[in-house]
Amino acid sequence: MYKVSLLIMCLVSTLTFSQESRLTIFSEDGEPFYLFLNSIRQNEAPAVNIAVDYITNAYYDTKIVFANEAINPIEKKYLKTVDVDGNRGEFVYKIKNSKKGHKLKFFSFTPFQAISPPPNNVSVVQYNAVPLPPIQFTTQTTTTTTSGGGDQLHVGVNAHGTNVGVGIHVNSGVSTTTTQTTTTTFGGTTDVVVLEEADCYAMYETDFNQALTAIKSKTFSDSKLTLAKQVTKGNCLTAAQIAQITNLFDFESTKLEYAKFAYSFCYNPENYWKVNNAFEFESTIDELNEYIESLGY
Repeated sequence: MYKVSLLIMCLVSTLTFSQESRLTIFSEDGEPFYLFLNSIRQNEAPAVNIAVDYITNAYYDTKIVFANEAINPIEKKYLKTVDVDGNRGEFVYKIKNSKKGHKLKFFSFTPFQAISPPPNNVSVVQYNAVPLPPIQFTTQTTTTTTSGGGDQLHVGVNAHGTNVGVGIHVNSGVSTTTTQTTTTTFGGTTDVVVLEEADCYAMYETDFNQALTAIKSKTFSDSKLTLAKQVTKGNCLTAAQIAQITNLFDFESTKLEYAKFAYSFCYNPENYWKVNNAFEFESTIDELNEYIESLGY
C-alpha cells in the first residue's frame, strides 16, 4: 500500500511539474536589470542572466528595468511561455542593444523533456507572486563654487630680441563644494516605460498549410507575392515556414523581395539561414544578409 501511494505521489508531482515552464532572460551586452512579470519584481538584486522557474501561465506582461537608470526600461505585453502547440519548456529571450535602443527578443525554445540545469552564471529564482519594495535609484551631483577675487602678476622676459609674456594668476578666493543626493523610485503605477513593439508568435501549422495552399493557387507571381505578404504580416512565421513560401516563387528577384519583407515578421530570426536554401545564387544570399545587417536588430 505504501509503494502504491508513493507511486501515485510521484505521478502527481511529475504531472504538476510538467505544467510549468522556465523563463530565461539574458542581457547580450552585460547590462544588469530587474525583471517584472505581471507587474511583480522577480529578482532582489539586478542580474545579467536570470532564470525563473515554476512558470505556470501561458504568457506574462513583462517589464525590464535596468540598473543603469540612463537606459530606458522595456515593456513587452503577452510574453509567451508556451509554444504554438501549447507545449511547455524553457523559453529564452535576450535583451539586445540595437540602433533603436534596447529590445527584448525571442532567442530559443527547449522542450520540457530536454531542459538542463542552468549554468552557474545564471541567477535562478522561483516565480515570485509577492510584490517587492520599489527599486530606488540614488544619484549624486557635486557642484564647486569659488567666491572672492584673485591677484594677477604679469612678467615680461626678453629672449634674443623676442618678448615673451608670462601671466600668473594667484587665486585668493574660497572654493565651496556642495553634494546633492537625489533618490528616485521605480515600481509604482505611474512609471513611464518604453513600449516594445507587439510580439509575434509562430503561426499554427494547420493555418499555415491552408495559407500555403492558397498562395500556390495563384497563377501570377505578383498575386502570389501580394497574398504571401498579407499572410506574413498578419501571422508571424518561423524561418522554415518563410523558406517554404520563398520556394513558391519562380524568379530570384521575387524570392529576395519576399525574404526581405518577411524577416521583420519572423518568429525565430536566429534561424533565418534556412531561407538561404531557397535561392539559386550566392549573390542573392549576400544581398539578403547585407539587408538584415542594415536593419540593426
